[in-house]
Amino acid sequence: DDIVVLINEKNVEILLAIEQADNIKKIQALRKKWLIDTIVLDPGHGGKDPGAIGLNNLQEKAITLDIAKQLGKMIERNLGMKVIYTREEDVFVPLWKRTQIANNVEGDIFISIHANSSHKHPTTKGFETYLLRIGKTEAAVEAAKRENETIKLEEQNHKYIDFSDAKRIVASMTQNSAMKSSEFLAEAIQKNLSKHVSSKDRGVKQAGFHV
Repeated sequence: DDIVVLINEKNVEILLAIEQADNIKKIQALRKKWLIDTIVLDPGHGGKDPGAIGLNNLQEKAITLDIAKQLGKMIERNLGMKVIYTREEDVFVPLWKRTQIANNVEGDIFISIHANSSHKHPTTKGFETYLLRIGKTEAAVEAAKRENETIKLEEQNHKYIDFSDAKRIVASMTQNSAMKSSEFLAEAIQKNLSKHVSSKDRGVKQAGFHV
């Protein structure tokens, strides 16, 4: 595609540039791969699964849907990104279906929104951001177990992967490949929430959610 000749007292160097067009396409493809343009928002619970029940019988599924829709509009307006919702109304969506939606649209970021409660600790308050990873603390394990209970409401028996032994190791390696980016995003979310929410900052945690 191009030739550059360099001459000095002892040598003549001829540099040949080949397949430039193909290399440019490869670089552009790589850039596109890492370009964040699609965000998947997952309002927790829905339909026959109300989630946590709050004051005046307020249901978690209504709160998460409202937050997701408002957040989606802000992302589209301020960032010009494409927003995909795992549900846009009060319907029950299985956990496997939520991840399938995200994978089918090739989502770059997946954010699941919840408004939790804890029967064991009714006085617990605050906000927290979770990374997808096997939980290391009792509270994280409890949170994941509580959210994954939704599977019991599914009418069709979807075969969820039993993350044990070798499969757990492979899954952990896959998650670790994007862990730094996930940690950065989670910390940014938590830090900015703390500027606007007066409730207790419970920090960034890790748990093994199915989504």
